[in-house]
Amino acid sequence: MEQSKSNKSIGEILSALTIAVLFLVILLLVVFAAKSYQHGADSQHENDMQRIVCAYVATAVKDHDGGEVTPMDFDGCPGISIADGDTGFAHKIYLSDGALMEEYSKSDLPVDPKTASKIGETSQFEISYISDNLLEIKTDKGASYVNVRR
Repeated sequence: MEQSKSNKSIGEILSALTIAVLFLVILLLVVFAAKSYQHGADSQHENDMQRIVCAYVATAVKDHDGGEVTPMDFDGCPGISIADGDTGFAHKIYLSDGALMEEYSKSDLPVDPKTASKIGETSQFEISYISDNLLEIKTDKGASYVNVRR
């Protein structure tokens, strides 16, 4: 009788250990899946942020189609000024401290990064005309090309 109690208690212990091990394996799989998903989501977000900088500038230029688009140097910051018709205002996009900034102000006023909106982060921002109507926008993540009407 004592031997059957002993076998029964060993069986209960083994069952409990098996359930505990299975629980730990399932828990580790859930943690692994969550980490993998988070890595994928972070990677997608980083990719989106890299592409948005070029796309935003290209869209801003296209949005002011027919307006004067001028690559400029704003107090040592490379950028672009997009005239808003005959209003005397301009949409200014420029690089400042590793971030692409934008503001809408009078054409003749200097830029002010304190009042500007941040578009995204980039370490390089170059704007140049390749031909009379083809504007090249370069960032550290690539280049975009926009056909500008003049």
